[in-house]
Amino acid sequence: MEIKITNEKHDKFLERKIINFSVRLDKNEKIDKNLIKSKLMEGYKEGFPILYSLKSTYGTRDINGILHIYSNEEIAKSILPKYVLVKNGVITDAKGKESK
Repeated sequence: MEIKITNEKHDKFLERKIINFSVRLDKNEKIDKNLIKSKLMEGYKEGFPILYSLKSTYGTRDINGILHIYSNEEIAKSILPKYVLVKNGVITDAKGKESK
């Protein structure tokens, strides 16, 4: 798996970094969201990462994605839609219950 950061922005108003990246998978390799998130966070010392989107290109092994790194978890919970928080395991369901 080869990960390349294509663009990085700093949003001071929402206290987050927005990282656009592309992933090139090896033959017969499956997507591991946690591995992608951990490899991208190696370059950043602190923050609360949220994998916002992953989109694959039909017929290729290329995936484009967006990672948001918030300064803390509370800001992410107040800004992001519930389905994104559920998808990232921050809360367990759309009603807003905490995950264990």
